[in-house]
Formats: sequence, C-alpha cells, structure tokens
Amino acid sequence: MNQELRRYVAVVDFLGKALGNQYEVVLHDFTDPEHAVIAIVNGHLSGRKVGSPMTNVAMKMLQDDVAEHGKGKSFIVQHEASGKDGTPFSSSTMLIRNESGKAIGALCVNFNVKAFMELKDFIESVGLGENKPANQPGATHYEGEVLADAGSSALEAVYHTVMDKRLNIDASTQQVKQEIINEFYTEGAFLLKGSVCYIADKLAMSEPTVYRYLAKAKQELGMQ
Repeated sequence: MNQELRRYVAVVDFLGKALGNQYEVVLHDFTDPEHAVIAIVNGHLSGRKVGSPMTNVAMKMLQDDVAEHGKGKSFIVQHEASGKDGTPFSSSTMLIRNESGKAIGALCVNFNVKAFMELKDFIESVGLGENKPANQPGATHYEGEVLADAGSSALEAVYHTVMDKRLNIDASTQQVKQEIINEFYTEGAFLLKGSVCYIADKLAMSEPTVYRYLAKAKQELGMQ
C-alpha cells in the first residue's frame, strides 16, 4: 500500500458507517491497477473486495490527469455504474494526490439505487410518474463504469467499455482500428501492464501494429 494512502483507510470506515449499508465506499491505490482496491466497506453490494481491479472510470480519470500534467478533473459525482450482476449504482469518484500533485489513488462512493429504480418504475407504471431529462445542461456524464470483482481485470473492464458498443461494427478497416485504439488510449488502457499484448490478442493484431496505431493515437489526440 502507498504509505500516503494509509490515512484514508479510516475515512473509508467512517463513511461506510455514516452513510449506511446501501453505500459502498472504496479506496484505490494506483500503484497496481489490477489489484487497486486496498480498503472497502459494504463490498457485498458489488461483489468486490480488497485486491479487486481499478474501475474503467478511475482509469480514464488517471489517463486524463496524466495527459493534462496533473491538472485533470479532481472529482466526478453521480455518474452511472453497475456491478458485475447488473446492480445499478450512482457513483462519485475523487482523485487523491500526493504533495507534488500526482494522482496516487482514488476514493469512491457508490450508492445502490436498485430499490429506488424499482419504486420509480412502479410509480410510472400506475401513471403517477413524470419523465424528466436525465442530465443537467453542461454536466459531464460518465457512462458504463463497471465495478469488477477480484475475478475480473481492469483491462477486461476497459475492453468491454470500448468494444461492447461495437458488437455489430466491422473492425477490419484501418480507420475503425485506429478509432478503437484511440478510445483504448483515452480510456487509459495503455497505463496497464501487458495492455498491448492483451489488445493485440483480442483484436487479432500483431503487437507492432498496435504500437503503430498507438503512436498515431498520441499524435492525433495531442497527448504524450
């Protein structure tokens, strides 16, 4: 565990008790994204435990922060997430920085909204509901966060974030392959050890080809 994160373990315990048993509170250490969870309360809600991987949203926040030299978003609030079994959550994530401003971890609070969504569906089914816009104008909306358990991997979560929306798209053209690698890059996949090999295998490409697309992604997106 990063020693600078130890003091936040007590915060996780406090928030878990203060907020109640429908709130999962998680502390991530960015030192090892594949086993990032170092403290968790109410992990039964998502099926996670100490040693579970970093989420795709936390990884994207880290990638953005690296690209912006430590000046990325420090937190996002009330974005959608889901557990491995599909349980819906309203999630908020805050980056934790060291004294030099480098992001070293994240504190996440995930509220289980399943019961409230079922109640909302019931109210609307009897004609008492009112449809309203899901997002406020100008708000940043983070979709598709996967709260993967210890049996999954951070790379797997990012892979599904990028590829599940392309299930019926022909990925054989150079343009589409470049778009896919661009998105893997912006999602932070290449921060993870073994990512090039994993992505090359999944996309039936050679590792040199992935590196070539990655170099172009960095050039196109203006990130180094």
